[in-house]
Amino acid sequence: MVLWLSPLDERHDCPEWLQPWEHHALERLPMGRGQEVLRSRVLLRRLVAQVLGCTPQAVPLRADPGAPPQLEHMEDWHLSLSHSRGTALVAMARQQLGVDLEVHNRWISPAMARRFFSPEEADALDALERQEGPQRGQQQRLASWLAKESLCKLLRQPLLPILKTWRYDPEHHTLHHGHGQTMGCRVRSGRPWSWAYCTHGSMATARSDCGKAQCLGLAP
Repeated sequence: MVLWLSPLDERHDCPEWLQPWEHHALERLPMGRGQEVLRSRVLLRRLVAQVLGCTPQAVPLRADPGAPPQLEHMEDWHLSLSHSRGTALVAMARQQLGVDLEVHNRWISPAMARRFFSPEEADALDALERQEGPQRGQQQRLASWLAKESLCKLLRQPLLPILKTWRYDPEHHTLHHGHGQTMGCRVRSGRPWSWAYCTHGSMATARSDCGKAQCLGLAP
């Protein structure tokens, strides 16, 4: 697995890398949203090209706005994308996966956890906060949220049911469903960002091969 963290800025304005149908899709979006989508697709092509050993224009990317990115006719490679506040996290792996990116200080309050998580998980997080303090409680609430957002992208399912029915176990790097299903998931934090990745397969090490983008080397 490879993870890249990169700003979505003017360095990624390369509209000539996109296909005609992508330009048509961008024209239907508001200007700010269209610019963000353009830059994220250019970034995907630039980084994936490094792994595939081809030009960015030759990357067989299918990434409709609002849909997860895919590599057409390449079932042995999978992509995931998350962006927040002008920065994108891109993942590429041999197994299906999902990623999520948030600023490290995004506030997930006890009331939010009580509203969106299961009562059992909310109780456990409240107990952790009483034992180890508000900062520790906030870190764990955000970690749980990140893990479930990444699972949402992996499963391509709505977020709200996942928030309620799955519980994150940081000790074993897993997400547990109330009916017994488990998924591997890792959450990491390095200011100013926190991120998570979730996969059907075994947890893999992210390798450092990312050019000008910052590569996130994650231990298994």
